[in-house]
Order: sequence, then structure tokens, then C-alpha cells
Amino acid sequence: MKITAGALGAGVVACGGSAWFGLRTPASVIFPRAACPYSLGDQILVAYASKCGATAELAERIASDLCSTGFRADLLPAGKVKDLTGYRAVVIGTAIYMGKPLAEARKFTEDFLFPRPDLPLALFNVSLTMKEDTPENAEVALGYLEELLSLVKPDLIGLFAGRIAMDTLPPLYRLFAQSDNEGALAEGDYRDWDQVSAWAAGLPDYLQL
Repeated sequence: MKITAGALGAGVVACGGSAWFGLRTPASVIFPRAACPYSLGDQILVAYASKCGATAELAERIASDLCSTGFRADLLPAGKVKDLTGYRAVVIGTAIYMGKPLAEARKFTEDFLFPRPDLPLALFNVSLTMKEDTPENAEVALGYLEELLSLVKPDLIGLFAGRIAMDTLPPLYRLFAQSDNEGALAEGDYRDWDQVSAWAAGLPDYLQL
């Protein structure tokens, strides 16, 4: 198992939660689906569990980069995946809420990945605990995946920074962020897109595609 990329974690007001009004995702947040059916390479599933859209956008970039290098990458929300028939490998990403993966990521892992230990797998999380890529921060971010790593052994793990955008936050989280006086929840996009693309570029080698 290889661990790469950065770590930016948080767990206090990371995106996740129930369908109660204060935790509902704004209707403006898009959860994309995409495919590149005309590519001739191996078929790869890029699934994601996202609440406020930041993780979905990272997964979209990874799928796009794979498509641009000739792979047939399907991008789907984890909760919309029906089966893994035909896929040569899987990439699954999750936002972090209160130090844990979203429920959709856990269910996807239990239902589809745990029964298929033979399938090449890459896993990444997106969090807001740390705003610097340090070994200490990476250790914390890796710990967020503990419950998933008890079920699967990915070939590659990515630890990525997240984003705070007020217009994508559920009302309750927006209130928390606006009440933050220390800057830990300051609005901003902390994602390193070059880092994400570099991680995606390494997928074929780590997944032996």
C-alpha cells in the first residue's frame, strides 16, 4: 500500500450529516456523473461520497485525467453504483465528517469492495483538519480512514485538502463557520489541483493497469 498526496483535515465542519433541514446540502451543489465511452483502455470506476461538492470535484478531475490518458473512467456517486461488473479497478473518494468517512463510502466499501479483495483499489479522503502537508497531519488524515481500512487493503491512498465555501455548506455548518473567530474554518479552497493530477497520473502503475 502506498500513501501519497497531502493532508488537510478537519472534522469539525467537514461536509456530512443527515437530511434534517440544518444539514441539507444546498440545491446548487452538483454531484456529477460522467463517462468516456470512446476510450479503448481498461474500464475504471471513480466513485465518491461527497456532501458539499468538493470531493465530487476532486473525483471528477481524477476521472477526467484518466480519460485523457486513454482509460474508460466512469464517474459516479458511491450511492448510485449498482455493481462492479466490467471494471478493471476502482477509485473511491470520501469527504470526512467528524473524523470519519461518509456513510455512503462505508456502505460502498462493505457492499462492493469487501467481497472483491482481488480488485485493484485506490482510496482517497478530503478533509479540513490541517492546512499544511506535514507528516503529523498526514497521520491524522490517514486515521480518518481506519474503519474503511479494516475492510479493504488499497494499493494507493491519497490524502487531500478540502474547501470551505459558504454557499455550499448546509445552514448549520454555515453558522458554525461564520462563528469561527480563530480562522480554522476560514472560507477558501485549499485543494492542490496539481497534486491531485499527479496522484491520478500514478494510478495506472499502482493499480497495475
